[in-house]
Amino acid sequence: MTSGVAVDAACNEMWEEFHGAKVKTRRVITFRINDKFNAIIPDSEKWQLPMKNYNDQDGVEETKETIKKLKELIVEEMNDDSSKNEPRWIIMYFDYNMESDGRLTGKEIMLKWCPDGVKVKSRMTFASSSKGLTDALNGFKALVVQADELDEIDDLLPRFQKGLLK
Repeated sequence: MTSGVAVDAACNEMWEEFHGAKVKTRRVITFRINDKFNAIIPDSEKWQLPMKNYNDQDGVEETKETIKKLKELIVEEMNDDSSKNEPRWIIMYFDYNMESDGRLTGKEIMLKWCPDGVKVKSRMTFASSSKGLTDALNGFKALVVQADELDEIDDLLPRFQKGLLK
């Protein structure tokens, strides 16, 4: 709680389900700061994307489709005048093949999404709350990457495949 923003218990429950489940059901989970700027909460259900395939070639294809879906949600929010553009913590499980040897690999990543146009208060609260969130999630060891533009999301999978992200 570095910024004075509490982490809602539902975030840890969602993380436990995502990270610790023997049968994984979600490829993406997301968290955001509530409207009062006093708690980190799970995002709406449309941002929690399902996982049908895990640790196989179908999972690799599903990862690519999930990235597309995630970008569609972001663009939809950016173009919707009735919703505010919000920063989010997006935790995703990537299935991918290493470029060097074709080996199937999987990795959890936390994407700190804070696009241009986010209000200063939201941006500052988001930045100062990230450490508190990762500390609050039991056993959190995922790679953390900052992204401010859609191109940076597109670049994640190729960087994993080339072994540039570990």
